[in-house]
This record gives sequence, C-alpha cells and structure tokens, in this order.
Amino acid sequence: MENGFRSILHLSYRDYRVVPEELRECSDAIDEIYLKENLIRYLPDWFCVDMAHLRFLCLAGNVIDTLPSAIGRLECLETLDLSGNSLQHLPSTVGKLGRLVKLLLNGNLLLQLPAELGHLKKLEVLEARKNRLTTIPIQLAHCAALQDLLLDDNPGLVSIPTRLFNLPALCFVSAERCNLYQLPFTINTTSLLFVRLFANNQCLTHCPLPLERFAQPDYDALEEKMRRIRNPPCYRHVRCHPVPYLLNLPLELAALHGGTTLESQHQQPRTLLDQALNACSRAFRFEFGEDGLEKLQLPRHLAVRLLNGPVARCSSPPCDRQLFTEAVLVLVKRREYARNFLLSALFCSQLCAVRWYRYNCDTYEELLWTLPPP
Repeated sequence: MENGFRSILHLSYRDYRVVPEELRECSDAIDEIYLKENLIRYLPDWFCVDMAHLRFLCLAGNVIDTLPSAIGRLECLETLDLSGNSLQHLPSTVGKLGRLVKLLLNGNLLLQLPAELGHLKKLEVLEARKNRLTTIPIQLAHCAALQDLLLDDNPGLVSIPTRLFNLPALCFVSAERCNLYQLPFTINTTSLLFVRLFANNQCLTHCPLPLERFAQPDYDALEEKMRRIRNPPCYRHVRCHPVPYLLNLPLELAALHGGTTLESQHQQPRTLLDQALNACSRAFRFEFGEDGLEKLQLPRHLAVRLLNGPVARCSSPPCDRQLFTEAVLVLVKRREYARNFLLSALFCSQLCAVRWYRYNCDTYEELLWTLPPP
C-alpha cells in the first residue's frame, strides 16, 4: 500500500508464528511494517539484514522473548515498537540504531535497560512501562533529544538518576506505581512540563522543593503511607518530629547541617572531597563517559559521583552552587496546608538558607529535624 512516498505493509492479526519469509521478495519496496498481535516468537537474522532500510517496525503483542544481536543492522529505523512481548533483556546492539526516535518497550519482562541506549542521540520517546526494572542506566543522560520518559508500573524501581531530570529537551516524566524512595533535588525547569511521580509510590517520604509544582497532596494516601513507610539502609535518614517516620535522603550527603536561625548564618566549611568534586565537574562539564573516567584513574567511589553528577544545586536562585557531599537541609510545609506535606530544600550554606527563608517565610513554615541515633 502506498502512502505518499512511503510503502506500508499491514500484517497484523494474522496468527503468524514466524516472520513470513515472503517479505524478502519485496523488501526494497517497504518502509513500514506492522506485525502486531501475532504469535511470533523471535526475529530472524535475515530480517535485520534484508530489511535494513526499514523506518518503522511494529512487533507489539507477540510472544518474542529475545532479540538477535543483528537488530543493530536496522540502522534506518526511526520507530521500534516491542510492547506486549516477553522480553527479559535487550541486546547491546540496540545502541547502534542511530536514527531511532521512538522506542516502545511497555508490557515486557525487562529487568534492566542496556547502557548502550545512551548512544541514541536522536531518541525522543522511551516508554518502558509495566516491566520489572529495578534501575535506570545513567548513560541515558547522554540522550540529549529525549523528551518523554515513561516508567510507570515497575514495582522494583527505587530511583531515577537525577541527571535524567536535567536533560535539555525533557518534557514529560512518569513513574507512578513504582517503589521510589526519593526524588531528585534538581530538575530542568525550562522544558519539564509534566511530572507524574507521586501516585502509589508508597515509600516517598518528602517532596523536594523543585518538584512541588507537580505534586498534588493526597492526605488520605499520606495517612496510609505512615503505616507502610520503609527506610532502606542505602539512604541517609533524618527524623522530622511532625511525622512518625524517618525521611530518606541521598547517602552521598555525608554531612548535613540544619536550621535557618540567625546565629547560624556563617558559611559552612566544605570538605576537601566536596571541593575536588566541584572543581572536576566544572572542568569537565559532566561530559564523562565510563571510558573517560577510567582514563582519569580515579577511585571508583569518586568516579561514580562524577558520573552521576551532583546530588543537588543550592536552592537559593542567586547561588545555584553544585552540592555533592554536604548540604544545609531545610524542611518546610506550606502554611495554607492544615496537615503536613513535607517539602525539602538543600543549600550550600546557612547563609543561603537564611536568605531563602526570609524571602519565603510568609509561604512556608520551617519544621525541625534531627539525625537519628546510630
């Protein structure tokens, strides 16, 4: 069937058990193929070779449990829909699909995404809802064109790398009904328009201030959360007296300072590690790949922090200093709210915290916090 200058072949709902070899006879005349809702178990190598010029491929609703490494031969592919299959992993060669704009992986059995997805410089849409993901590769932060990131219904997913929330074109992030323990303290406020992270993530203990505009407090859910909250050992914990559970903060924050009292306005001294990390991040502008970090021959714990980027930036707009290992923590609630919906802000110094609170004290009420005993 001709559609302008593009040839489209519809072979959906045909009960195919395998990809029909008859496609080889007309491979040069086809730009798009729909093989949706069949019973196909695998994608043969010949398909990836003979159909290398394909721009659109829909294999949604089959029973495919593995992809051949030859998938990387489909170098012209712009859209790949693998939703509703039985994939447990993706081959690293998916990273060779240099023209890929949309990758749909919803409704599979994926345990992780390959780091090589970071090579997809034109990728705009990544959907991986209803899988079994537990982590998201930091290398996705190299997908500078990414606009939509949908990760809902991955019950083992506990966090999303902060660097992904700072992608320059990112518009929409959704990760509802996961198991997130914390949210990022820094986001791209220029392009990010829609954030859905709060529904049924029962282990979130507070909302970072930059995400407040996306949050819709559900007090019934908050009451239920108080009975379900868990605090894994891989996070830094603080106790806020108005709530009966500990708050989860990034473990990278080796030192936490608190309060906005007038007698505490002095600049907090930064650790040598903190100063070194900030200096490196400015010098290299976070353009670190894993190979680049190996060339620097840094200890792994430092290399990981540079790869992941800062925990946050100072919440005082005139400052915006990067925060790696220590911060001043301020917990607040909106004065207009009768019950506690905790908001958290990180600052580089007591002075920045005091200045921010003086400007916002009519809107927010500060809440006291302490470190729990070891």
